[in-house]
Amino acid sequence: MQTVSPYQVIKASGEKEEFSEQKIVKSMAASGLKLDTASQALDYLKRHVKPEISTNEIFEHVSGFLKENSPRDYMNYGLKRAFMRLGPSGHPFERFVGDLLEEYGYETQVSVSLGGECVTHEIDCIAVKKQETSFIECKYHNAPGTKTDVQVALYTYARFLDIEKSMKALFDNKKSYLPWVITNTKLTFDAINYAKCIGLKATSWTYPQKESLHNLIIDSGLHPVTVIDAIRGEKLQRLLERNIVTCKRLLLAIQNESVSDILTSIEIAHAQEDINLICSKNG
Repeated sequence: MQTVSPYQVIKASGEKEEFSEQKIVKSMAASGLKLDTASQALDYLKRHVKPEISTNEIFEHVSGFLKENSPRDYMNYGLKRAFMRLGPSGHPFERFVGDLLEEYGYETQVSVSLGGECVTHEIDCIAVKKQETSFIECKYHNAPGTKTDVQVALYTYARFLDIEKSMKALFDNKKSYLPWVITNTKLTFDAINYAKCIGLKATSWTYPQKESLHNLIIDSGLHPVTVIDAIRGEKLQRLLERNIVTCKRLLLAIQNESVSDILTSIEIAHAQEDINLICSKNG
């Protein structure tokens, strides 16, 4: 007979669900933690759990344990939260997506005005690999619990159809074109089903299973600059305004001595330590 937990978890949406050790371990494993580390973190968490505990409190407890015992895992575990600090504007996320796809062999352009058959469109990112050109909608959210819904998929595809007609008229069908939506949160069930139905490529934090945004980041080693604890607030915003959105870009800027007007020598030293620890694509 299955035991019912006396504890409940309050999600970011306000919904409540039963405290599940299995689900928490699965979440930690998804961030790249090894089983023994996840088990130790769970044991630590269980010593601090209470009848009603929020997902944010769970995150803080696990993060605290990892920061003391496994700094690299700490930063990977906090990767999703790090993306929430890329806002409030969506432009840094667009720039990050462009940089990330370049790690996978694409040539990219970010924030491009492009004429369709009917109207001009603002395209977040254009990615080209061989004969295929992808027109990408980068949907950024900085509120926990928010999902990207079917409306985003609908207007991404409608925009693509207008652009595709224009491109085919210019290049006489010699190239292939692909609509693509990339988001830093989850996609709704309807958004995924619609994307599958009409051939819209969709990438969310957890979807598709082996090529999710999270997996693409971990596999490439290209991490957002927001994983670095030493840089927060106004200084972080100034870096983002200069399109320094990744650890790789920050290290290059440090080497070129082009951020000394923003960061102190101590902050630069701490940033370099974090970059060497977590960001394998560090130049």
